[in-house]
Amino acid sequence: MGIKPVDHMIVYQDSHYNAFPSVVWNDEGKLVAAFRQAPDRQAGYGLDHLDPSSKAVTVTSEDGVIWSERTTILYDDFFYGVQDPCLNVLGDGTVFATCFMWKVAEIADVPDHPDYTHKAFGRWAGNPVGSYTLRSADGGKTWDQPIAVDLGRLYIRGNCVEMNDGAILAPFYFQISGGWHVVVARTKDRGGSWERIANLEPEAGYGLFEPNLYLTPAGKLVLLIRCHKTKPEPGDGEQIYPLVTAESTDGGVTWSRPVKRNFFSPNPFHALRLRSGHMLLTYGYRSKPYGIRAVMLDPECENWHDAREIVIRDDGHGWDIGYTSAVQLKDGRVLIAYYYSKKGETNRYIASTICELE
Repeated sequence: MGIKPVDHMIVYQDSHYNAFPSVVWNDEGKLVAAFRQAPDRQAGYGLDHLDPSSKAVTVTSEDGVIWSERTTILYDDFFYGVQDPCLNVLGDGTVFATCFMWKVAEIADVPDHPDYTHKAFGRWAGNPVGSYTLRSADGGKTWDQPIAVDLGRLYIRGNCVEMNDGAILAPFYFQISGGWHVVVARTKDRGGSWERIANLEPEAGYGLFEPNLYLTPAGKLVLLIRCHKTKPEPGDGEQIYPLVTAESTDGGVTWSRPVKRNFFSPNPFHALRLRSGHMLLTYGYRSKPYGIRAVMLDPECENWHDAREIVIRDDGHGWDIGYTSAVQLKDGRVLIAYYYSKKGETNRYIASTICELE
């Protein structure tokens, strides 16, 4: 089984810096795309993904081709910059959203504060204050107040999984003693409280980031993890960014040892279960030629050695693209959403590619 791109489109573009989309079908049969929106500061300051004004917004579509022209606020916070909204639709139709947030201050005000770990534009410093969840009972039109994930300063950019008993498993990542680890946590009350159930440590010399969580038809959990080699060597090339996977057959309590796969990108890897049962893996490709790529896997994600990389597009302007999210359309085709700009463009926008299955 394969996939062939047939049409590239723009989902949403304006004067803002729009990035990091997540797309789902809501219970009313409408597509909802959430993404981070912030002022485009490239001309005056340069490029960075930390901004005190960032917020989460949504647009909608009936068919994946025509999208609403105006955004709706998913979450905006005067005190925090909102980052990486991800959408999940639960069994009863509730849309369950996750994000993490930055507390941003002037560098001059926090020159030696250890919590302000990220610097931007030579002007701001960011303190990652943790992850949050929100719920919508009307398909994403309105949202309740965010609830903090009560597990410390965790980041999240990846989809959750609802288990048969109604518990939700979420894939977080965090930094400790200079290294980056993955945590799988569980909530039985839709984000009211959480418990850590597993911690995945990286192989020596690597860090683990932005995991996505996937459930196979047979009930196996698969983590798909963005990985970085911490001290690259000359000649490493793109191989400093391998996809890493781990599996669990006991509901996420124990996990296999993380394995590096033969696919590479400093980008999160999104997983979509197709109606056929196959898994479609998509990701931004941040080496030349820059663009979007995909891999088709068998239903239980076991044919890694036989899987081949498929180029969805290769006309990107540079490395600052990707963060894919895919859905299967009503007519059987697949929509892959991502943030993008082509060669010669500077403004980042939410784009998509419609693909046919072969």
